[in-house]
Formats: sequence, C-alpha cells, structure tokens
Amino acid sequence: MILNIIISATDKAFSIAFRWLDQNLISNFLNFVKGFEFAVIVMVAIFFLLVSVYIMLRQYKRSLPKSYRIVVYDVFGRETVIDGLRQTFATHDAAESYARLYSEMYGRQQYKFKVIGSLL
Repeated sequence: MILNIIISATDKAFSIAFRWLDQNLISNFLNFVKGFEFAVIVMVAIFFLLVSVYIMLRQYKRSLPKSYRIVVYDVFGRETVIDGLRQTFATHDAAESYARLYSEMYGRQQYKFKVIGSLL
C-alpha cells in the first residue's frame, strides 16, 4: 500500500514537472527555433550556390590558356618570324596590347599579328 502511494506520488510529481517543462521551456524553445527555419533554408541554398560557383570557376580556370603568343603572318598569309619581337606573354591583355603595337610599328598591310592561347 505504501509502495503504491510512493509510486503514485512520484508519478504525479514527474507528470507535473514534465508538463511544466513542456509548457514553459520546450514549447517556447521550439517556437523560437521555428522562426529560424527560413533562415536555415536560405543559408543552405546560398552555401550550395557558392560551392557550385567555386567548382565551376575551378574547372573554368583549368581550361584557360597558361600563356599567349603572337603569331605573325606576312602579306601572303604565311606564318613568319620577325627577329627581336617578344612573342610569348602571360596574360591576354598584354599580348593583345603588343599585337596592336606591332601592327602600328610595321604597318597593317605588311604583317598581321594574331594572339593565340597555348595550354602548355
């Protein structure tokens, strides 16, 4: 009989304690967390897009030429070499700039200068 009273009292105490925790702590915490659902979804989407862009740029960078060179064509359209001209460049802008400079120096009718990328 006393054992039943102790078990019943303990059950009531735990029931009251769990109900109080549920009403005051757990429900408030869950309501607080539900407010961040949208923010978490947006952050995961942004993270996925950033990883995708990083992988795409890494692949794109691998396919870019490592250096650029200027190929010189004479009046007849044959590839020729002019001594003393710099022909290998690290960037496309520099190669294009030198190609324009050489075109102005040698005249547009005598030689044609073309920028070509090389993967080596």
